[in-house]
Amino acid sequence: MRAAPQFVLLVIGLLVLAAILLSPRRGEHFARLADEGRHKEVIALLQRRLAEEPRDPSLLAALGRSYAALGEYQNAVNTLDAYLAVRPDDFAARERQAELFLQNGSIDRYLDALRRLVAARPSRSRITRLIELYRLHGRVDDELATLRVYADRAMLEPPQLERLGALLAERSNWPEARRWLELADQKAPPGGSAGRFLLLEVLLESNEDDQAYRRAQAWMTAWHNPYLSGKLIVRMAQSGLAAPASELAFKYADLMPEGILDMAGLFVRKGLPELARQMLARWVDRTTNPTEEQLSAFVQASARVGDVHGPIMELAWLVRNGADPATQGRLAEELANAFGKSALASIRPLLSNEALLAKPLFAAELSLFEGNREMARWFLNRTEPTRLLPEQRATWLALLQRVETHAGVFNRLAALWSDGRLPGELVRPFADEALKVGQVGMYDLVWNSMRQ
Repeated sequence: MRAAPQFVLLVIGLLVLAAILLSPRRGEHFARLADEGRHKEVIALLQRRLAEEPRDPSLLAALGRSYAALGEYQNAVNTLDAYLAVRPDDFAARERQAELFLQNGSIDRYLDALRRLVAARPSRSRITRLIELYRLHGRVDDELATLRVYADRAMLEPPQLERLGALLAERSNWPEARRWLELADQKAPPGGSAGRFLLLEVLLESNEDDQAYRRAQAWMTAWHNPYLSGKLIVRMAQSGLAAPASELAFKYADLMPEGILDMAGLFVRKGLPELARQMLARWVDRTTNPTEEQLSAFVQASARVGDVHGPIMELAWLVRNGADPATQGRLAEELANAFGKSALASIRPLLSNEALLAKPLFAAELSLFEGNREMARWFLNRTEPTRLLPEQRATWLALLQRVETHAGVFNRLAALWSDGRLPGELVRPFADEALKVGQVGMYDLVWNSMRQ
């Protein structure tokens, strides 16, 4: 009987222990309520607990999470401040605090928090984000300071080094701008251009003309790009560096001979006639079998810089070397159109009828300019209107009317009509010519044909 009370006490002790072991732990209880979305209940419970244990980090962390879940960001921030006072080295908590600043719209506090995070654990991604946000929010001085710090630690990418160089250049800090832009030049891919053009400006401002030329030559070779090369040469020329600009232009001609005429055209548009002349001369030296399009571009560019000598010498060279007569005729026509027919006076004896027949309408006009009506008629008589472009047929008829009588024009058109070779554009004018010579029957016949 004496053992019974001891046994009862043992059973009661075991039941109490089992209740303790089987009941949910405090943290698990809060977590379960939070998972169920019952954050207000969690907050109420936690606040009561914190009244007893105000520095308990687990309670503060849980309270901060519940405030954030309800969108009460300021309370969440305040709670995290208290938590970090207890555990200042909790990096994840500091990241969460920064996010809460952002969610709360506290941009300045967010940027300051992010700056501290970057300082504590710098990484390229965090640095990039901080720099971009400084720039986005107009905090240029902070952006510059951050770029300088992490440039010294070799943690910046080429675009960031270029941005640093740009900010320093804006402040006329040429030596430091050059330092970082040269580093960006070394690290950037071969095709990069923005930072390199900025470095060029810094070198020019620093009167480092030789260094600017050497780098420009290396960039142009690496780029192999007409647009970028042209921009580079033009900038050098506009800086008053005529000789280096010429050297770069010649280098371009060697690298990309197919683009010489385009480059000459660019120089013309940019008001650099001497460079344009040099390019045109280089094109003549390098080109032995020009296309019609190239000849046209060559003459037009020459005309814009007032250089008739180059096209004349090119035409003479083509004639002496037995170039295709059609090519000779095309160049003669382009030259006459650009400089006037009188420009051909010195070369006219070298132009064969075969070359001129390649451009018969031009040949007829040239003959009339020279006062040789019979030669003009000869060229027109050897011109087949059906082989002319539609817009050229009216010109052919106008020239024919200048060298023939009304009867002669009528007979020529009548012959083409009879053979079925009169182009549609000339049918109505043929009717008019029939009326002029009194051929009323033919006039009616032609008009009737147009009504069918």
